[in-house]
Amino acid sequence: MDEYSGPLHFRKVRRGDSEGIAEVCHRTGYYGEDLRGSGRFDDRRLFALLFALYYPLYEPENCFVAVDGSGGIKGYCLGALDSRAQAIRYRRRMTGRILLRALSVSWWRHPESFGELLNFGRVSSMQGGLDDLYARFPAHLHINLLPDCRRRGAGSALIALFESEARLSGAGGIHLVTSERNLEAVPFYQKLGYERERTLSPGLWRDAPEALSIVFVKGL
Repeated sequence: MDEYSGPLHFRKVRRGDSEGIAEVCHRTGYYGEDLRGSGRFDDRRLFALLFALYYPLYEPENCFVAVDGSGGIKGYCLGALDSRAQAIRYRRRMTGRILLRALSVSWWRHPESFGELLNFGRVSSMQGGLDDLYARFPAHLHINLLPDCRRRGAGSALIALFESEARLSGAGGIHLVTSERNLEAVPFYQKLGYERERTLSPGLWRDAPEALSIVFVKGL
């Protein structure tokens, strides 16, 4: 997955896509930048369990990938159509996996990742939930693309596929969370009709607590 091999095509996620999704997740995990070798969160498996792998495992029908000519996954749009139900399923199905990885591997092999995991939990409790958005914007999405496939229309195509799925389901709107520090993402979402709804403080990462998260919403 190191080189772009075009053209891209788009399809629904399959269960066998988990490894490719984990790779993209880690290579875009720090405000759209690569986490590999950064010393911030070197445990790729734990990072993907936290932020991506629920979706190909349990809601692949709502998720899409960008695939290049050699079959490599270059990006994804993962999401859920009912965020309230997804939050419950995530806790039930992923908490054990996350804890097993963290306590059996991460704490001694990747102590920086274990420390960041604890920080993520602290920040999430301080930021609070988004339950009040679920009635108006019940669906949510996460999108990431490797740098060599950005500004090629792939992100717009992936989000359009997810939005179409959400409309067919009857979802009234979509929400997503990004960071004000992700300078490419903010104007991209605005161009697609997403509006800033609120900011969340503090920032997610220990080395950038001032980088506030932004919640964007879009009615369908």
